[in-house]
Formats: sequence, C-alpha cells, structure tokens
Amino acid sequence: MDERPMLSIVVPVYNEEENVRPLFEKIQAVCETIGDTYEVLFVDDGSSDATFAVLSELSKRVPQVVVIRFKENAGQTAAMAAGFEFARGERIVSMDGDLQNDPADVPKLLEKLDEGYDLVCGWRKERQDKFLTRRVPSIVANWIIGKVTGVPIHDNGCSLKAYRASVIKQVPLYGEMHRFIPAMSTVAGARIAEIVVTHHPRRFGQSKYGLGRVWRVALDIIAFKFIIFVFTPRPEIQEPSRWQRLSNVLFNPKQRAFQAAALLSVPFAILGRVLFGNANIAAFSCFGLVIALLALGWITENQIRQTSQELSALSKLARFFIFRYKRRPIRFFGPIGVLLFMFGGVLLATPIHAFLLRILNLTSVPDLGTVFVVGGILVCCFGLFGELIAFANAKRVKDWTVETLLNMDV
Repeated sequence: MDERPMLSIVVPVYNEEENVRPLFEKIQAVCETIGDTYEVLFVDDGSSDATFAVLSELSKRVPQVVVIRFKENAGQTAAMAAGFEFARGERIVSMDGDLQNDPADVPKLLEKLDEGYDLVCGWRKERQDKFLTRRVPSIVANWIIGKVTGVPIHDNGCSLKAYRASVIKQVPLYGEMHRFIPAMSTVAGARIAEIVVTHHPRRFGQSKYGLGRVWRVALDIIAFKFIIFVFTPRPEIQEPSRWQRLSNVLFNPKQRAFQAAALLSVPFAILGRVLFGNANIAAFSCFGLVIALLALGWITENQIRQTSQELSALSKLARFFIFRYKRRPIRFFGPIGVLLFMFGGVLLATPIHAFLLRILNLTSVPDLGTVFVVGGILVCCFGLFGELIAFANAKRVKDWTVETLLNMDV
C-alpha cells in the first residue's frame, strides 16, 4: 500500500477462523461507504486454529488487509497495542474479531470523533451476553471504575472505540490495560465521549473471558487510580491558596509519587498514635509503616525521573517489576498482602491470638496480629509502587513479538 490511509481499523483475533472473513466483508462494505482510504489490521494473537491461514488468503486478494501475527499468545491488550503502533491512519477504530461488534457503527463513532473528541467509546447498552457471568460483573465493574477514576463511562470493556491516532499512540498499553483505555487516556489529556452501539450474540467460537478475571479487575482498579493520581497533569493555578503554597513548600508539585506515599502514611500514623498509644509494638509497627511508605515513595520518585532519560538503561528495580512480575506486581503482591492483613485481623479479633503465641513460645510479643496487619498493608503498597515504576517504563518494553507481517511496508 503506497498511499497513506486516512482510517485504520484494528482487530485483535485469537482462534476466530469462522469469524474473520465475514467480519472483513462487513468492514469493507462500511469503509467503502465512508469514502476515506483505509486499512484493516488483523492482529493474530498466536492463534492455534486456521485463523492465520484465512487472514493470509485475504491479504493476498485485498491490499487493504494487513496481517500481524505474534510469535506466541500475548493477550488482547498486547494485540491492540501492536495494532495501534502499526496503524498509519489519522483516525483509528478498534473492535473485537468475534462479530459481536457491528462495523455499521463505525461511521457514527467517526462523526462523534470529528466533533472535537480524541476518544469515542462504544456503549453496549443492549449487551447480548450471559447475564450472571458477563453482564452483572461488567455493570458493577464499570460503576466502580467510573467512581474511582472519575471517568464515567458505561462500558469500559467495549472494544468498539474510535481514537485520534496522535492521542492513543501516547497511551501505554500492557497487562490487560485495554479495559482502562478511557481512564488511561486522561493521562494524555484526551477529550472523551460515548455513544450507544449495537451488540450481537456470539455465533461462532467461544468467549475468552469469564468470572475468573473479577479479582484481577479489582486489583487493576486500585492500581490505575494510583497511576492516574501520579501521572495525570494537574491544571496550573494562577493564585494558589495558602494551603497550596504550604503543600508546595513541603512537597514539590512534580513529586507525585512521594505525595502519594505521604497521603497513604497519614492514616497509619494517626492509627498508631490514637489507638495503640506510645509503648507497644503496635504503635512501633505503624510508625515503621509510615517510614517504609515514605521510603517507597522516594525510591519510586527517583525511578520515575530516570525514565525521562531516554538513553538510560532500565534500572534493576524496574527490571524486577517489569520482567519478574510481567509489569503487574500488584497482581502478585496484592493477594499476598490481603491474606497477611486478614490473618492479622483474625489474630487480633479471636482467642487464636493467645493460643498461637503460646504454641510458638512468643508470649513476649503481645501484638503479633498487628505485625501481620501492618505487613500486609506494606506488601500491598509495595505492589502499588511497583505498578508506578512499570507504567513509567511502559513505552520502553514490548509484551509481544511479531512473527509474520503481511501487506505492510516497514
């Protein structure tokens, strides 16, 4: 394709051999009515069926079809990130490859985008999925995401979206972050709108999602709220108030990670002083947690600053979070921290505390439950600050490897 297309349509697919051909035919019919030059990028996420064979045949007959095949399965977010990176159009549309999204909605999305928005989200108001396992968890998750992130989108999980390329290419995507694209786009200053789109029941193949992802979404919501707080630019205030001037003296406005650590430490400092007094291990543990959180914030701030030096190599800590925990440390440290916290709560609230201390011969340690509670909180926070470091380095690491690239000049 010698001519640079005006519109790029990105379609991640995984084992959709029966869907890709009819989907492309629908996309092609719609794009011809739009009239702009276009390309359709199918990103094959390491399919094990005949999906790639079908796409290869399409690419030979239709020059607008670009096929990107991963060496191995990397996930929907990675597939979308690859599609956005290779897309050449000024406007980009993403959709699922299972025929549940309707290409006929693309013109409406583009019209809304042309009204001055950077991102237009589809809302599957009449969603054709199982009620208990898909729709109910989605409704609850979307409500929580809207309240926590401040971006009131009804359907964050809908893949049918239209983007201004200059904006979406700035948003780092990894680790199932595709469902948080609206919230993460606010980091790039995106103007967001939402329209109702059609949703069809799945005809072929099987869904790749279920109730098993609920706990991961819960952890992601906490992590992304933290990321938005640290990385979203704040508007400049011409005449700051007395409190704002004082906070600027105590904390540099650019040191957002350290501010987050300070805010997290305040309730624990109060808890240790008011509830536990001065002379026992509970107060000491809370005080130690405050110091540990401030140290985490300071270390994270330095790690984030290092990312501004584009030529610098990844630090050991960044490599630890990115490669050891696949850039999602909250998913490892979060559950561990919750378990420690719950175990400590049980020790504090039941006679098991004294019985366990007697068995372990630790009668001189009266507040073992508090140690577990504080330790659990610290472990969770360690995962959260790891997410900040992973996000800051997101553009420097790819989660996918292209094995085959068809109809694309690189």
